[in-house]
Amino acid sequence: MHYIVGLGNKGDEYQNTRHNVGFLALDACIQHWGLPPVSFSSFHKARVTSGAVAKKPVSILYPETFMNASGSAVSTSVPKEESAQLIVLYDDIDIALGEVKVSFGRGDGGHNGVASIIASLGTKDFVRIRIGIAPKSFWTGATVRPQGAKLAPYVLGKFTKRELTTVGEVSSTVREIIETILVDGKEVAMNKFN
Repeated sequence: MHYIVGLGNKGDEYQNTRHNVGFLALDACIQHWGLPPVSFSSFHKARVTSGAVAKKPVSILYPETFMNASGSAVSTSVPKEESAQLIVLYDDIDIALGEVKVSFGRGDGGHNGVASIIASLGTKDFVRIRIGIAPKSFWTGATVRPQGAKLAPYVLGKFTKRELTTVGEVSSTVREIIETILVDGKEVAMNKFN
């Protein structure tokens, strides 16, 4: 069994915000795969669904905690001995919008949701699909990370229509990455998509 978790904040006010790109990408994946609609589970503190993707069993989880408590939801679904089967989708402010990176066994990179999962599971050994949300410089094309007081408003700000189009395109890549992990393994996915 693989466990696929999208990170975000619950509540209508956070819909379509950059910090919720993990939710948005997972929504697109579920729709493409034709999995059953998600339903709320009070035990898991999450919206959940399950089924088969690329003929492999998957359990899908959207924590209904706030971002910095995501681990409390994940730990109810993922047995610690199966943490290597966990795939977490989340926003990364150090990667440009439109880009995705796959990694395994890294630190939290300053992301509170990932830090919470590491603390709850007691391990860093799970797959991360890091979805870029950083803007690019109009002049140089380089990634521009918002700093200081500008960071929180940017991360919690809503995507523009143009950015949402890019998120849709990136969601297709995220789906391909997940399918590659399920069929060929994380190492193949990291080599192919990084």
